[in-house]
Amino acid sequence: MKKTFFKAILIFIVFFIGTCSIIALDTICLETTGEGGKLVLDVAN
Repeated sequence: MKKTFFKAILIFIVFFIGTCSIIALDTICLETTGEGGKLVLDVAN
């Protein structure tokens, strides 16, 4: 039970870090090139 719990927590942490990295990279691209910042759906269309 403990091994399964720790594996689940580890997978969640890796996924969370990956998601934060993608968002940070997208923000950096928006600031430097103006292309980016479009990870969320545009509800205005």
